[in-house]
Amino acid sequence: MIIVFAHKKSSRLVYIFSRIFKDILGVEFFFSTNKQEFINSQLPSINYSTEDLNKGIWIVPHSLLYNIGIEKTEIGNIILWKNMPAFFSQEKGDIPFDLFAAAFYLITRYEEYHSVTLDNHGRYQYTNSILNKMGCIEEPIVDQWAYALKTELLKAYPECKFLPRSFRFIPTIDIDHPYLYRNKGFALNVLCLTKDLIKMDFSIFRERLLTILHLKEDIYFNFEFLLQLYQDLGVKGLFFVHVGPYGKFDRRYIYASKRYRKMLRRIAGKHEVNIHPSYIAAFNNLQFCEEKMELERILNRRIEASRQHFLRFRFPETFRQLLNADISDDYSVLYSNQYGFRAGTSIPFTFYDLEKEQETSLIIHPTAVMDVTLNRDFNMNPQEALEKIKELATKVKAVNGDFITLFHNSSLAEDCFWKGWRNMYIKMIEQIK
Repeated sequence: MIIVFAHKKSSRLVYIFSRIFKDILGVEFFFSTNKQEFINSQLPSINYSTEDLNKGIWIVPHSLLYNIGIEKTEIGNIILWKNMPAFFSQEKGDIPFDLFAAAFYLITRYEEYHSVTLDNHGRYQYTNSILNKMGCIEEPIVDQWAYALKTELLKAYPECKFLPRSFRFIPTIDIDHPYLYRNKGFALNVLCLTKDLIKMDFSIFRERLLTILHLKEDIYFNFEFLLQLYQDLGVKGLFFVHVGPYGKFDRRYIYASKRYRKMLRRIAGKHEVNIHPSYIAAFNNLQFCEEKMELERILNRRIEASRQHFLRFRFPETFRQLLNADISDDYSVLYSNQYGFRAGTSIPFTFYDLEKEQETSLIIHPTAVMDVTLNRDFNMNPQEALEKIKELATKVKAVNGDFITLFHNSSLAEDCFWKGWRNMYIKMIEQIK
């Protein structure tokens, strides 16, 4: 148990201290606003105030945790603490920055509420983030700060007991397109075959024709492979399924497949199957709820987790939408074109609604890396991608976090753009799990 002195409490203060101490470090704490009680206590102590009490580890607070609203906040100078970049620096105190305010700023995605420069899909751009500017977007920096604070506490209070969480590897699969060639309808099939001939893509023409005629399995329909792989390696996977309408940025088949629905039920018997809302459902509550109900009808069970298609979301609107739809867990928080830790942490955290100044029940699970990012945006070959994934996993293991990867069934199809990635995926699970 740790006693924390603060002149006053706030919902922000309670929220971030709970994330650092309970969720990351595994230790209980309580606040005292009574100076004498704090001074007389024999417990490990943190003085979170502007006053030097000559007791405990002294951290001088930034105003952020006592502010109300989301006024733009100046970051100030970037400093180094124990070879880690940090901000909200303070001239006094045993730690030269307000670790808790900085962690709150990152985990709540405070900076995203002010963003006006979005990409073509309405998404916040990683280039605007403080972590990118500090050069530590590939680090679970909040977790690392917390573990450095733990070291300081143990130096001062060797008797302090921590029960940290265990490392978890969670491979996830997004199913945007269960078929590459099948289930597109007669007219679209004829059009695609004609285009193949005009382009003289005879190998693709042959592949498409054999697949349409059911003389060959569709290369995207590789779920037997995934089920067998997970069984052989003793891994539990998470699947996110797109059941929305056909569209420019949505699934490329027109009508539903009884075989595919049957396969989804098979997968759901062994692994968790969740909703992957369509592009147009990202900011449309009615459309989202319709798609969620459709997947629930297919599986005959409640859907409680989600990942946004195209990673298209906004704070706080998207997460309020999830709460209104009775979604308890979200796996969307990463960038589409940059691997790393968007919120500076690898450990799940509850969504804090800054506009309402309220902690919610929605749990956000930070995802570290996506296959498309490595291949398309960084032009990595399978071996380079594997090394980068293992490097990120090592950093997460060091802080006992959750290492969550995002792959697509289509990237395991072994077509020309993804040649060698299926074998890499097998090695990744073998070496990280």
